[in-house]
Amino acid sequence: MLIVPMRSTTTTDGVLVTARSVEGELRSRIDALGIVHPRSTGAFEMSRLPGTARILIIPESARVSARIRNRFYDRLTDVVVVGPSSRPVTLQIEGAPLVEIPLSPLDWARLTTVAATAVSDRIVGASDLGIKCLDGVADREANDIARFAITRLADAVVARGTASLDTTTTTLIAQLTALIDEGLVYDAATAAEQVLTTPHNLRRIALRWFGFPPKTLLMRRRFIAALGRFQETGMNFTAITQFGYFDASHFLRDANRFLGTTPRRYLRRMDGSSGGKAASIRTV
Repeated sequence: MLIVPMRSTTTTDGVLVTARSVEGELRSRIDALGIVHPRSTGAFEMSRLPGTARILIIPESARVSARIRNRFYDRLTDVVVVGPSSRPVTLQIEGAPLVEIPLSPLDWARLTTVAATAVSDRIVGASDLGIKCLDGVADREANDIARFAITRLADAVVARGTASLDTTTTTLIAQLTALIDEGLVYDAATAAEQVLTTPHNLRRIALRWFGFPPKTLLMRRRFIAALGRFQETGMNFTAITQFGYFDASHFLRDANRFLGTTPRRYLRRMDGSSGGKAASIRTV
């Protein structure tokens, strides 16, 4: 039984944020990723699309290696952080399934003082970023890891709050996050206008807490959304025009940038690694 004697609270933009509410948000992100069922024998491969940072918690009974771009990590330690990514993160998993917890840019601001751009397209130990709240969690029973991790992480997020940030910066992080999620803006200049700041300041915010320049973030969001529609329509290129792509060549250039291959090859590889079942695009 998990006993939590005291829960912390904080206020962000006039809204009371409790550890319990943060737990719910973290849980919803994990659920949105989908459950990965380990195969009965041998290792299996899982690919995550480019996106925000995430924490990986690896049970004692699991062995996990990873690849991002040309970086290969032979065996990941108990708790690691995958930095914001501009290419797919491929995980080779053997044994019990790991626990993945996506982090928002505001979470990043509350958990570490390290700039997100310093670990973009990299994997580092959570302790190297000053994230100590998850120490020892991977040693628990595999079925309990997610529950304990979410509770500890939520308490850490709320306890730290955004005291180290001024209100203007916190607001800009939230506004840029919402703008990216909406997927209606494709260029950095327009994004800066909509959040009422200068392009230079928006770039500073984006690099510090999102890991990439605003243009890359907006392009990544557009491409992932278009890739999802491309998959849903049976790989029909006409479906991508609603996302601001002029033609197939335009879409393929972004595919090369964010996948390192063509959309068809990537989706077929995902299907193959999921045991012949269609693997759906996740945008968390």
